[in-house]
Amino acid sequence: MKGTFVVVDGLDGVGKGVFIDTFVRQAKADGKRIFDVHEFWSMNDSHPSPEDIIGKYDVALTSEPTFSKLGRYIRFVMIANNDQYFTPQEIAQAYAEDRMGLYQELVLPLLDAGIDIYQSRSLSTSLVYQHQSAIDEGMEFSAADILAIKGNAYCFSHPMTHLVIPTIKNVDELMRRLAGREKDDDCTFENSEFQKKLKPHYESTELRTLFENNGTKVTYLDASISLESSKQQAKEFYTQNLKK
Repeated sequence: MKGTFVVVDGLDGVGKGVFIDTFVRQAKADGKRIFDVHEFWSMNDSHPSPEDIIGKYDVALTSEPTFSKLGRYIRFVMIANNDQYFTPQEIAQAYAEDRMGLYQELVLPLLDAGIDIYQSRSLSTSLVYQHQSAIDEGMEFSAADILAIKGNAYCFSHPMTHLVIPTIKNVDELMRRLAGREKDDDCTFENSEFQKKLKPHYESTELRTLFENNGTKVTYLDASISLESSKQQAKEFYTQNLKK
């Protein structure tokens, strides 16, 4: 049986980590063995070998962009708050290459071996962020154009099982959360005006239909109620979809 591939995506600061951390706690309570790819990335500039995980672990934790080679460049140069400029097309292309490498080298072999993947961000991120970035710059760069990039087209042909999108009513609350968290991505996208523009994309019928027609189950969870509510919703999602 193939593994389950669940991606949690949404606005910066919406609480993606809360949902994934809850999935992990529930998985550990069920006796599942967890391999955190981020720990490997922190010590290596490459992806781990699937052979190091298969047969030893039940779940792998990943994220995009990766922290390996091109992924590091995207994080610390291309989307960082610095004086360097990259077009939305250049950023989308880099994401697509990093994404395809992650899929080919790690995600797909693990799924084929029956290992579940819990991942923060994926193709949905590019379809939202780079599309809006292009709109802001007055460029023609549609979701269809982003999806047509080689790496994205490849990944779309291997659909995720679940796309979980935490939503929030007040985007200004995100900025408060970002200011108070220890993790600091120093990312150019982390400002309230840009995040407000992204919100309708994530909640759009178009995005949901695109992925559902491709075989992915899309689930929206309300992250604006409270931290405990987010954890409870995550537990319920895990029980209904990931517990096996």
